[in-house]
Amino acid sequence: MPFQLTHKPFRNCIFIYTKAMKNPLFRILSIAIILTSIVETSAQITISEPISVSDNSYGYKSPRLGLNASGQPLVFWARPGGVDALFISTLADGNFSTPTQIPLDGLNPNLWGGSLGPNMAAQGDDVYVTFEVYGQAIYVSHSGDGGLTWELPVEAFVPPVGRKATIPIIAVDSGGQPYVAYVNTNNAEEDAYYGLVKSDDFGATFSAEVDASSASNEEVCECCNGHLAVTENGDIYVAYRNNEANVRDIWLAKSTDGGVSFDSAYDIDETDWILSGCPSNGPHFTFSNDQVVATFFSGMGTAGSGVYYSTFDMEESMIGATVGVPASDESSGGQNRPRITASGDTLGIVWQETFAGSTEIGMSVSTSGVSGLTSEAFRLTDALTTQQQPDVLFAGGSFHVVYEDPDNGTVTYQEVSFGGVGTEELTTTPFTFGPNPASGRVVVQTSDFPYALTITNHLGQFVSNHNIDSARFELDLTVYPEGLYMLHFEGKTSRSSSRLILK
Repeated sequence: MPFQLTHKPFRNCIFIYTKAMKNPLFRILSIAIILTSIVETSAQITISEPISVSDNSYGYKSPRLGLNASGQPLVFWARPGGVDALFISTLADGNFSTPTQIPLDGLNPNLWGGSLGPNMAAQGDDVYVTFEVYGQAIYVSHSGDGGLTWELPVEAFVPPVGRKATIPIIAVDSGGQPYVAYVNTNNAEEDAYYGLVKSDDFGATFSAEVDASSASNEEVCECCNGHLAVTENGDIYVAYRNNEANVRDIWLAKSTDGGVSFDSAYDIDETDWILSGCPSNGPHFTFSNDQVVATFFSGMGTAGSGVYYSTFDMEESMIGATVGVPASDESSGGQNRPRITASGDTLGIVWQETFAGSTEIGMSVSTSGVSGLTSEAFRLTDALTTQQQPDVLFAGGSFHVVYEDPDNGTVTYQEVSFGGVGTEELTTTPFTFGPNPASGRVVVQTSDFPYALTITNHLGQFVSNHNIDSARFELDLTVYPEGLYMLHFEGKTSRSSSRLILK
């Protein structure tokens, strides 16, 4: 069963997660909600149980989200190593379809992983994937039926002799036509700029290259990803990390003539991060009302090393302040790899961070505009496994989140939604259990009994259930195979879900 949090987009509400206690046998997973006063209405945030998009034979690298014409989330990812492959799956009625393998026509793509690609974008039933064969070309594959069938890859850009193109990004306009941008460097990976090509025939052919970063008058970061999007009126925005004498700021370039030229670019990053090497990550942005809201990692700034956001007013060409996004806990570190989504005043940012010795996915949401993103942060789980490289999409009233789960060997999915409205609060009482990882037997303790305990496997499939009427219970798992399981607790006044590793 999913667990719920009370989210109040008001100043008189304080929302926190408690720290995981470092006990040699038990890890306490708890949530505290502290209210300084009672408000009349409140929206509950419900976080679904983690489920795997596929089994681990399909890999898990570089997950990306899109929507088909029916509004169903599409999940794209790559499987590098040995037999390289690209896959896509559709979420419908709570279940993911059997992954469709995208044909590569004998090509051997460079699947860098993480934020460096490959990448996917969708508009209606037009779905596009872009990847590179380093030193050879940037390629695009097209599906016209929501990812069910695919045309063979097409060369979107072939660099001239002495140049290379890498780390492609892709966007689709309202008419279903693709735009592709990429880092163009010389063979020594110097003199880097962002090139852009577009198609008017659904990816069959592509235009000549345009320098999308020329207005910033400096090299771009040669191994950082960028982000590309097209507005409803056809304006094109490209965000990238610049390299001005080792100042690695985030810039936003704009085209108002359909990508024929990019005459303006704006430094939207006040951190002025100085780094002599390439950080291998860049910005991601979304549109919220009349603003571009960009998020990115910086190694320095008023909030220190971590995730930031900034805004750009599309009508007035005004740049907002650069604001640090708090991690889920004051003891967390390594906050990085952010992604952002929005619909009007509803926004969400996800990122990866280290907490209690593991890598977790943190998230901040707001229903009151961009300023609300700094009011609260939480983790999607308190698992002991590695969760990294997230992506997020808001659709159908919910945030859809995917991330790499290398310990499980799959892409993992969770939904974060807003529940009912009312004055009743949900009380969450911590259940303690351990050891974790376990080799056969686990001791569960709680003050909230009797309670129901349901166990599911890493695919979300039912394994067993138990009705328990004591404060201490010894769970026998010796008959179960090794792997990742979910323990779902529902007591008289509380509910929670936690991961358990059986080895």
